[in-house]
Amino acid sequence: MNPLRSLLAATAAALPLCAQDVLAVKAGKLLTITGPTLENAVVLLQNGRITKVGAQAEVEIPWTAKVIDASDQVVLPTWVLAHSQGGVRGLNENMQNVPWLSVADAIEPASVFFEDCLRAGVGTIHVLPGNQTLLGGSGMVVRPYGRTIEDMAVAANTGLKLSLQASGGGRLQQIRKLRRALDDIRDYASDFARRKAEFEQEKAAGAIPADKAWTEQYDRTKKPAVDLVQKKAKGWLFVPTVAETEEALRLAKDLDLVLVFGANIDEAVPLLAKWNQPVVLDDSIEYYELDEETQKERKVCTAKLLADAGVPFALSLGLSGPTKEPWWQLGTCVRSGISRQQALEALTMVPARLLGLEAQLGSITEGKLGNLQILSGDPLAATSWVETVVLDGQVVYERRKDPRLQYLFGMEQDKAKKAAGPETPAEKAAAPAEKEKPAEKPAEKAGAEPKRDEAPTQRPVRTGGGQTGGGEDR
Repeated sequence: MNPLRSLLAATAAALPLCAQDVLAVKAGKLLTITGPTLENAVVLLQNGRITKVGAQAEVEIPWTAKVIDASDQVVLPTWVLAHSQGGVRGLNENMQNVPWLSVADAIEPASVFFEDCLRAGVGTIHVLPGNQTLLGGSGMVVRPYGRTIEDMAVAANTGLKLSLQASGGGRLQQIRKLRRALDDIRDYASDFARRKAEFEQEKAAGAIPADKAWTEQYDRTKKPAVDLVQKKAKGWLFVPTVAETEEALRLAKDLDLVLVFGANIDEAVPLLAKWNQPVVLDDSIEYYELDEETQKERKVCTAKLLADAGVPFALSLGLSGPTKEPWWQLGTCVRSGISRQQALEALTMVPARLLGLEAQLGSITEGKLGNLQILSGDPLAATSWVETVVLDGQVVYERRKDPRLQYLFGMEQDKAKKAAGPETPAEKAAAPAEKEKPAEKPAEKAGAEPKRDEAPTQRPVRTGGGQTGGGEDR
């Protein structure tokens, strides 16, 4: 990233979006995540931050405030994704050792992925592709809203992507290549430090003029990796299966790493329990495997195994299929025996902590950024819709104004009309009078709100890591 872009990204992270001075959200039910669930509550936001949370009878709403009346709806913080490969123009999966790259150069603000994120209530995304690479470049935390990267930026250079995904030579060769790449960086950093120390010694001895300073800089293509091995930057290591877990934990002893796991890691849970650090899960958190003794299939939920072992985890959303829906992931967790609270934290507070943004995101708490989503019903219900999204105190999405949904709902109405058959003479005579009436938006018709399909019944296929998922979109 060039210096100007770095400056702009840092500025965007420090300042909220252009927001209403005061915004008041009346909630029928308020899920604060870190505090109690409140009935008939109010959230006050000023200059993009939450200033007051409490019961409607106890909170005075300023007369200058813009009020959103969600008295019959559910309000909670927007979802936080600790790891995602969506929203980029192209994934860097061909060039393996490229630590100098930044995903900021590949993010596409106009991507439909970000539009879908808003529609799903996602407010913060850590974009970090490179599951097929070795040292794959730096990530970036963004809002799913804005016309430019600078508008979207929350935090830049959030860490370096590493991967143990075998490519071409098998698992052991990938491990050897990664070790060799890290050793080369350590040797380079050690040689740089030695030459700098020798320069200072010669200067102190008078062999070098006193007014001369050390001007050499780290090679820019190696600097991100140097920061990684010196623990000045975080690493995000993709661990595709249980077979790579022990190597991942060895690397974590020397580096500041967040482990991003693939789908089939059930046998690694005891090791992760001893490590006692939060992890990021692949979007496929449930699969079937064959019991060797009984020869019967059994369902495995990796999130449930981690929860039972006391290992905090962050959920991911897929790029297609049902796993791209937050309600699907949350519902899968709860159906498997995980508490609602822990499931909600897996898409809010846990990823916020992994990103180092827990003081800004993940809960409805006074002083934090005003990132709220307003739902028509329970967040775990397939029939609930995200009605409104507020980011940094600014309304950035409203379902009633969503042109894509209006278009889709209009198509469904046309299909229903055609299926009803030709108009009768009486209906044709009444048609002109009907045309004079203003058209009613499909999404606003009472009692005609489309509902999501029921969850698909087919089984997810046991796979490796990556963004996967079967079934149909809603």
